[in-house]
Amino acid sequence: MLKRPPAWVGFLIGGMLFVALYLWLPDNVYGVLAWDGVAVAGAVAIVVGIRRNRPEGAAAWWLLMAGQLANVVGDITYFFAPDGDQFFHPYDVPYLLGYVLQVAGVLILLRRRGAGRDWSTLVDSMIITSAFALLSWVFLMKPVAEEASLGLGGQLMAISYPALDLLLVAMVAWLLTADGSRNVAFFLVAANMVVFLVGDYFWAFASQTSYDPGTLGGRLIDCTYLTGYIAFGAGALHPGMVEIGRPAGPQRVRPMTLHRLVLLTAATLIAPALLAWQAYSGAGRVLDAYAIVAGSVVMFLLVIARMTMLVRQVQAQAAVLADHADLLREAARLDPLTNLPNRRAWNAALPSALQHAARHRAPLTLAVLDLDHFKVFNDTYGHQTGDRLLTEASAAWLASLRPADVLARYGGEEFVALLPGTTAAEALVLLDRLRPLTPMGCTFSAGVATWDGVESGDDLLGRADQALYRAKDAGRDRVVSDDVRAAA
Repeated sequence: MLKRPPAWVGFLIGGMLFVALYLWLPDNVYGVLAWDGVAVAGAVAIVVGIRRNRPEGAAAWWLLMAGQLANVVGDITYFFAPDGDQFFHPYDVPYLLGYVLQVAGVLILLRRRGAGRDWSTLVDSMIITSAFALLSWVFLMKPVAEEASLGLGGQLMAISYPALDLLLVAMVAWLLTADGSRNVAFFLVAANMVVFLVGDYFWAFASQTSYDPGTLGGRLIDCTYLTGYIAFGAGALHPGMVEIGRPAGPQRVRPMTLHRLVLLTAATLIAPALLAWQAYSGAGRVLDAYAIVAGSVVMFLLVIARMTMLVRQVQAQAAVLADHADLLREAARLDPLTNLPNRRAWNAALPSALQHAARHRAPLTLAVLDLDHFKVFNDTYGHQTGDRLLTEASAAWLASLRPADVLARYGGEEFVALLPGTTAAEALVLLDRLRPLTPMGCTFSAGVATWDGVESGDDLLGRADQALYRAKDAGRDRVVSDDVRAAA
């Protein structure tokens, strides 16, 4: 048994089949009714989707649906109502209202998605909108503004359509570039807005030439609007529509992807391309020089703003990476249990201490400390208690050492100490003061060796280690020098 497809799939497939059929319908009242039937079906699908999916911030969806219905009313009025006066027609009211409602709905979606937190996406959308604004002025607005026969009212009414289209372009570009969920429903809703804009611009350009609704070209333009109605209805029926109005979550750094870079580059090249085209077609004369200059300046400033944001983003990322690198370097040199320098840090500190002692001709003593019977303690009380012994013992010893002294964990229960400016006898006294500080009734043994000014660090450490073994052999809980034995 075949599985029934989801409602949004059925609506989308059925609607697109009708779009293909619409190309062959007669250009009469039946074709008009079929057109309006699809538009109304799209609005009904939006209502069903809102009621079924119950999205957060449903006001945005109701506004977008109302904008679609306003377009339907405008279409019906366009086909059936008589024309008005020279500059006002009855269908202007629902059409213009549809723009306002759609822009309001998109603004609410953008606000809910948190688009206002990311200024870079706003600048990107403004760059794209500026390019469209230049084209709209040159090819759509300026010819109307120079048509004296329309009068001021007619000029304002005619210009209002491309102006509102530009506002919708800005909103759609911002929606497409901002953070947030990008599922099937999102792309269907975005497709609705994009194809409506495509239809508006094709209609506007064609109406200045030889637009005829009865021609195949006119029918293809009509199909863009029908596709928009169907896409929006399918998007509203899709369960993923609830994600579109949800916050985008924590702001993240969006990379400058290749397709975004290509789109922004193409937008900024529109002004010089238009300049070159007018200079070529006008034999060196540029009719819209001031508009092209203004558009170029605006896009140049927006690109500078975008570059500034990218530079600051790179600087912020570099600072974060530097902080992380410092933390990693610090973590690589510290013992995670005791927070003392580890063996890696010790191996770096010992040669430096030898050089300092040689340069200042100062004594330098090295001590190796080892907790007595630590394995037995671990087996008796458990590893967690053993870890606590290591932590508390190292903290107690470190608190009694001088700031210039270095205490490091060499491995296991073994610690090493660098005591600059300290002789062997002084080191014995110092370490004997540490023995009673060892917690949990435990003791340690230590071996001490003073640098002879010639030997290597490994040799010095070896002599201290041999002294430690003598302390262990002597009964533990004592400090032994390589040539002097301390009292137990």
